[in-house]
Amino acid sequence: MTDIVFVLTQNILPIFIVASFGFALQRWIGVEKRPLSTIVLNVLSPALVFSSLVGSRLPGEELVSLALFAMLAVLLMSIVAYLSARVLRLGRTQTIALMVVTMFVNGGNYGLTLNQLRYGDPGLARAVVYYTTSTVMLYTIGIFISSMGEMPWRQALRRLLRFPAVYAAVLAIVVYSFNITLPAPLLRGIEVAGAGAIPVMLLVLGMQLADLKTVGSLRLALPAIGLRLVIGPLIGLLVATLLGLSGLGRSTSIIESSMPPAVFTIILATEFELEPTAVTSIVMVSTLLSPLTIATTITLLGL
Repeated sequence: MTDIVFVLTQNILPIFIVASFGFALQRWIGVEKRPLSTIVLNVLSPALVFSSLVGSRLPGEELVSLALFAMLAVLLMSIVAYLSARVLRLGRTQTIALMVVTMFVNGGNYGLTLNQLRYGDPGLARAVVYYTTSTVMLYTIGIFISSMGEMPWRQALRRLLRFPAVYAAVLAIVVYSFNITLPAPLLRGIEVAGAGAIPVMLLVLGMQLADLKTVGSLRLALPAIGLRLVIGPLIGLLVATLLGLSGLGRSTSIIESSMPPAVFTIILATEFELEPTAVTSIVMVSTLLSPLTIATTITLLGL
């Protein structure tokens, strides 16, 4: 119990304190979230991805293993969600909603911050690999699943190619692989921009939570929350064991796979009419419950 309390107070509480600033700001003033989200998506997040990967100096094999972990964790969750939907006899729309909301986690403003607070910059560098890989999957596989195959692959690809973090990851891999030395002012500027990503992400998270007021179908919400917060960490443990991950790579990857659903899933649910009310409530409730489940996961697995 002492260990769980320590994780809650020292690693998770600071995240929600910063998010609460955004929550209060949204409730009292009503700030427009879209410009902040756009800045994070197109500037701060790519800078964080680039600076973290370039500065990490992770072995090439570890980079591949961490990326493979993210892909397998997401795909296995899709299978578990689909089978669960069949058992529960959910309709077509609810099945897709369940898959999307359980496959993709809040690995950015929540997961990256937690891993940095707990493990420092080495932990952040490894968590960025999961975040980048899962985000690319969200913008490709996630959009395709949400559209139920109605969106042409070319349109999905165009959306992916508009996501700057993809280019940041590719450039970081090139710089890393060929040991290219960047001009110090350029690298420092990117690092400064990247350092601003996490606090702004947390403010946006709080602002988003302030706007989540709906209650959805319990028939969809209860299994979704259970799959994401309970089965998610178990899938992460299974994949980490299968890949033979150890040390910080194992810890950060399992923690990332234990996160609540990505807030972006609300956008997908709204865009493609995938039970948006239920998805909104799932994101809200999961995020509020996640401190307890994540702290328990960290303690029980010794992460």
